[in-house]
Amino acid sequence: MRALAAVLLQHRISIRKCQSGQIWLKKIAEELGEEEHTDALRLAQMYQDYFGKQTLYDLLKNEIDDEIGQPAELYQQLLTLPWAEVLTTNWDTLLERAAREIHEPIYDIVNKKEDLACCHSPRIVKLHGTINLSSDLIFTQEDYRHYPQKYGIFVNFVRQMFVENELCLIGFSGDDPNFLQWIGWVRDNLQSNERRIYLVGALNLSSAKRKYLESLNVAPIDLSELVADIDDRDLKHKTAIKLFLTQLSNIEVKKAWDWFPKQFDEIIKLYSRNQEEIKIDEALSALRKDREPYPEWIICPNFLRLSLIVQIYRFWFLIPDISRQ
Repeated sequence: MRALAAVLLQHRISIRKCQSGQIWLKKIAEELGEEEHTDALRLAQMYQDYFGKQTLYDLLKNEIDDEIGQPAELYQQLLTLPWAEVLTTNWDTLLERAAREIHEPIYDIVNKKEDLACCHSPRIVKLHGTINLSSDLIFTQEDYRHYPQKYGIFVNFVRQMFVENELCLIGFSGDDPNFLQWIGWVRDNLQSNERRIYLVGALNLSSAKRKYLESLNVAPIDLSELVADIDDRDLKHKTAIKLFLTQLSNIEVKKAWDWFPKQFDEIIKLYSRNQEEIKIDEALSALRKDREPYPEWIICPNFLRLSLIVQIYRFWFLIPDISRQ
C-alpha cells in the first residue's frame, strides 16, 4: 500500500466548541425564537432569509474567529499520514496552517474550484469554502440544494475520489446532506465497483443506525468503548481520533522507491532446495505479484531494469515447459 485512503473531515475534528456548531446554532435559534433542536441547515436558512446573507457571514466570522485559533497537535498527526487527498467541509484555516508545520507530505491547498486545475496531489480541498477568503460559505438549505450546480467540479472530484480510493470520514455523523448525495451517486452508478467508506469516531451507534450505514456501504469504526470512561463529549471524540491516527501511524506504508521484484526469486530458492521443477502457473503468479505493486514509473530505474532482465532470464531457462518449446 503506497498511500492511505482519501480522508474527508468535518467540523468536529476541530475540537473547539465554537466550531462544533452548538454555541452559535443556539445563538441563531434564540435570535429567531426557534427551538434549539431545529435542523441546523433550516436554522441557517431562516436566519439568512430574515437578517440577510452578510449578517449570517458576519456571525460566522465572529464566532469562529479563525485567526485566534491555533492548530492542535492532532492536525499535524493527521496530515503526516500519506493520504491520497484531504477533503474538508471546515471553514477555518487550521488544516492549512498545520500543513505548513510538517515537512512530508507537502500539500497543495484548494480554496476554490478554479484551484483544482493547478494544484497537485496530495491536496487539502475546501469543499465548503474558507472563512475570510471565500465569497460563499456552504451552510444553508439553499446552499446545499444548489451545490451540485454551482460546484459541479467539486462534486465530480469527490465522486472520482470515491471511485479511486477508500474514503475515511472523520468528524461526520454520516447524515451530512452532501455526503448522502455523493453516496447515492456512487451506489447508483458504480454498483459493485464502489469502494468502501469508513466512518471513524466515538460514534456510539445503535444497531439500527449501524445497519443503516452499512446499507450505504459505510463501515463504521466505532471507538466508543475505548473512551467510555471520558465524560466530556469533545474530549471523548478527540481521544478516539487520536487513538485511530496513532494506530495508522504504526502501520508501515511502503514507499514507491522501495519497490523491488523479489517474488520469483523466492520461488526459485524454494524449488532449488527441494530439487523440483518450477511450475509455470506458480511462476506466472509470482511475476504478477511483483508487477501489481509497480509504482507506475514511466522509466524503471536502471538497476531495477537489470534485476528484471535477470529475473525473466531465469524464468525462461528454469521452467522446462517453456525452455523446451
